Amino acid sequence: MNADLPIESPRLAKRVTLFLGLRRSVGALLVMLVLVMMGEQMFKRFLPEYLQSLGAGARIIGLMGFLDNMLNALYALPGGSLTDRLGHRRSLALFAGMNVVGFAFLAIPFWPAVLAGVFFCTAWSQLSLPATFSLISHQLPKEKRVMGLGVQAIIRRVPMALGPVIGGAIFYRSGIVAGMRWVLVLALALTGLAVAIHLWLASREETSSRYAPIMPWGLWRTFRPQLRRLLLSDILIRFCEQIPAQFVILWVLLHGRSELEFGWLSAIEMATAAALYIPVAWWIDRHVRAAEASRGAGADPGLPITERGPFILATFCFFALFPVALFFSVGWWALVGTFILRGLKEFGEPARKATIVDLAAEGLKARTVGLYYFLRDSTVSFAALMGGFLWARSPALNLWTAFGFGVLGILAFAWGARKR
Repeated sequence: MNADLPIESPRLAKRVTLFLGLRRSVGALLVMLVLVMMGEQMFKRFLPEYLQSLGAGARIIGLMGFLDNMLNALYALPGGSLTDRLGHRRSLALFAGMNVVGFAFLAIPFWPAVLAGVFFCTAWSQLSLPATFSLISHQLPKEKRVMGLGVQAIIRRVPMALGPVIGGAIFYRSGIVAGMRWVLVLALALTGLAVAIHLWLASREETSSRYAPIMPWGLWRTFRPQLRRLLLSDILIRFCEQIPAQFVILWVLLHGRSELEFGWLSAIEMATAAALYIPVAWWIDRHVRAAEASRGAGADPGLPITERGPFILATFCFFALFPVALFFSVGWWALVGTFILRGLKEFGEPARKATIVDLAAEGLKARTVGLYYFLRDSTVSFAALMGGFLWARSPALNLWTAFGFGVLGILAFAWGARKR
């Protein structure tokens, strides 16, 4: 019986890796995501409090949210272009290096320097996004892409859950200004380790000799109508998210909770999201396989949005409900329930991302993802700026305005699905 174990164990490991859509280059990407994001997440959600402690008001905090979103948009285009030109391995290492420059600015206890640091600390998350999507699309077949993106999303949630807890503990013990220096040293060490491991593990790749430059307006003409309608509804739902995003920590602190408790609430949110990804991804991929089998060989191979639509719509509903739930959350257990709800908004996110990749033209996937996020985030960046003015008037006005945009996003997606 025991003699079979050395044979069965590799078979079991192979089945697990096939089920989860894991390949060597994807594994290298996941290791890098954990380490770089762990450094980011130890301080990112505490930046509004850090700015406030340095004398910045609500409008400056809103401006930081505006910059974060606008830079996300601006970085998406070169991120997609550099990925298609340089390949995933070199581009990801280059993008991680920009974070290090941002750490130096954040260490200066002067709020304009912190805003300057946002220009660089934003780079990794958005520059690497087209590379992540296109790598998974390149490595995995269509019926495994939601699973691949789901596993990637789970791995991302590990640092997003643990980072705020670690950072919250440091800030609680050392104070927000002194604690920021300790957190940034840790973030620097983790980023350096991430780059070294990624360059060692990731498979070497040749850049495509077929790379052809294309201007953004030419790339926009390759967008299918389904992708354009998804973009519109996504913009509206992100207004719902970003109007209150920078002020969630201030709401929690306003109701007598500490930075450490906020860190635990963030961990609860991420744990909720992580618990959903694999079962939901399996469910969606099974629906896509069944739908493609029923359509037959002559059907359009790039239109899985019908099967994934209900999952995306459910996600948009969770986005819309969060600001309302937060408004009524003044006690600890109410906040726990609200952050569980916030975690549920990731329910259909891998389905939305896989749909973007599938609707993108071949040879243009990274750049299509880059343009999609450029258009979305450049528009949504004004939501964060709006949030600062709304919060200065009234926190309630901020949260209820966010809910209104959430309802519009739900209606836009439902209308687009019906039109489809």
